[in-house]
Amino acid sequence: MNEKLTQKIRLDFDLIALHDQEGWDHNNHYHPFLLKQLPSKCKTVLDIGCGTGEFSRMMAKRFETVVAIDLSPNMIEVAKQRSQQFSNIDFQVVDVLQWSAPVEQFDVIVSIATLHHLPVENLLPNLKAALKPGGRIIILDLLEYENILDKLSDFIAVPLNWLFYTLKNRHIQKSPLAAAALREHLRTDKYLTFSQARRIYTSLLKRAKVRKHLFWRYSVVWEKPSAGAA
Repeated sequence: MNEKLTQKIRLDFDLIALHDQEGWDHNNHYHPFLLKQLPSKCKTVLDIGCGTGEFSRMMAKRFETVVAIDLSPNMIEVAKQRSQQFSNIDFQVVDVLQWSAPVEQFDVIVSIATLHHLPVENLLPNLKAALKPGGRIIILDLLEYENILDKLSDFIAVPLNWLFYTLKNRHIQKSPLAAAALREHLRTDKYLTFSQARRIYTSLLKRAKVRKHLFWRYSVVWEKPSAGAA
């Protein structure tokens, strides 16, 4: 990823962070699903693209240490402000592509709606190396339409999206600045189709479980073989 695009993404999310209001969205809708994928016993978790730290805080209630990284300084600042009661979250401003991740350091590596900004094929080998044997990679990200069946799913997703947003976000005052910041970011966003995601992840993460979800998302769950396993 070139430096110009990296800078744009950082600036986009710095602006989005200034207008963030906690509410329902397509990512935190799947937090319960993601929590179920976490192993019951682990100590150290890496959260890539932690944003304002909502999922980091959920994991901090269950695990010893959460290392939460994000490209945006403003996102990290908001996350720190909202996480003051958690002494076991280490928030860091990090460009994960430039980061020398420690080898076999993490029991779990999680990323939500972040990897579509990154060259996945280049990043995954580093994440595999940073994971302890028996550790788990858990990913949720956005999907591009691929065929007519994807479009037909909108007949369910769109009305449910409206219903959830209306019921769960009644407390949020809509900000024109926030909407403009998000539109500007989405203007250059690019996503994988489900076939592309399945091909890439299963080629780099053998026996990875890749699933399609309703609200324009897919998930990946992969467990690194334990030491000595075939």
